[in-house]
Amino acid sequence: MELRVGNRYRLGRKIGSGSFGDIYLGTDISVGEEVAIKLECVKTKHPQLHIESKIYKMMQGGGDVSAHMLESSSLVGLLFSIS
Repeated sequence: MELRVGNRYRLGRKIGSGSFGDIYLGTDISVGEEVAIKLECVKTKHPQLHIESKIYKMMQGGGDVSAHMLESSSLVGLLFSIS
């Protein structure tokens, strides 16, 4: 079964993990672009992705970082463009 995030991103293989979530290789199915998707459970005791998202947004003006928040009923995701 193919897993999707937000009906736009295909979730691929796990490429990393850490204290605050797991990172997956993904594909933006609308344009075929590869992305990295970091997922964190909505019920996590100390959520970090919203803070991390704000930091990446501050950095966007100075380089190639592109990050967007995705949310569902059970997961919060941070999507990174890796092109």
